[in-house]
Amino acid sequence: MLNAYNLDEIRDFRGSRLDTPTATGYLTGPDPADSRFAVYLIPPYRVARDVAEIHRLLRKQFGFIGAGQFQVHATIKGFFKRLPGPLEPLTERLDRVFVDQAPFPVHFSGFRIDQGGIGLNISLIGEELNPALMVLREQVAEAVFPFIAPDCDFAERDLGPFFRAHITLAFRDIAPAMQEDVLAYLREAPLPSEPFIADTYHFLQFYSQDWAGDWEKTLSWRLLRSWRLRSPSGEDSP
Repeated sequence: MLNAYNLDEIRDFRGSRLDTPTATGYLTGPDPADSRFAVYLIPPYRVARDVAEIHRLLRKQFGFIGAGQFQVHATIKGFFKRLPGPLEPLTERLDRVFVDQAPFPVHFSGFRIDQGGIGLNISLIGEELNPALMVLREQVAEAVFPFIAPDCDFAERDLGPFFRAHITLAFRDIAPAMQEDVLAYLREAPLPSEPFIADTYHFLQFYSQDWAGDWEKTLSWRLLRSWRLRSPSGEDSP
C-alpha cells in the first residue's frame, strides 16, 4: 500500500532493483541529474481552457506565475528525481499501469486550499475519496518508486499518506495575507464544475536553474510520453 512506503528505503537505496544502464535511452539535453519528473492527469479541453484563462488573469492581476508554468493538470505522481540510467525501464512500468486502466469519472468538489496554494478539488465523489483515482495514484507511485534517487528533494512531501487530487489555480507565490483576496476574486470566475472522464495522462521531464529555491521562476518542461485510455469495449472514451 502507498501509505506503507518507507521513505528511509529511498534514502538507503543503492540501485539494486534496476538493470545495468546502457547507452540506449538516455535523455538528451540538460543533465538528467538536474531534472525532475512527474505523471499528470490531463483534463479535457473545456477544463484546460477555463483554468488556463484563470492562470492568465492571476498573472495579469496579481503577478502570480507559479501555476501557469505548468500544463493544466492534476498530479498523479509529483516531482521526483530519478536514478541515473536509461528511461525505458521506467516508461515500460508506466505502460503496464496504463494498458489495463479504464477511464473513470472525476468530479469537482469546490476549492482545495492549503498554505500557499489554491486549487480545484477533484479527489471526491460526494463525501468519499474517488476510489478509482486513489488506486491509480497508488499504482503509478509503486511503478515509479524503484527509480527515485536517494537524494530526491520531493520524496517526503509527495509519498506521504496524504494525497488529494486537485487542479492548481495558484501556488507558491501567494502571500498568506493575500489568500482571502485571491479567493474572493476566484469565486467570481467561471470555474469548471461539470464532471469529466479521466482518460489522458502525461509523463514529463522538468528543468529548473534553482531546485533548492524558487524553482518555479525558471521552470521549463517537455512531454516524454502520453497515454489515452480506452473504455472496456475498446473504444476511446467520449
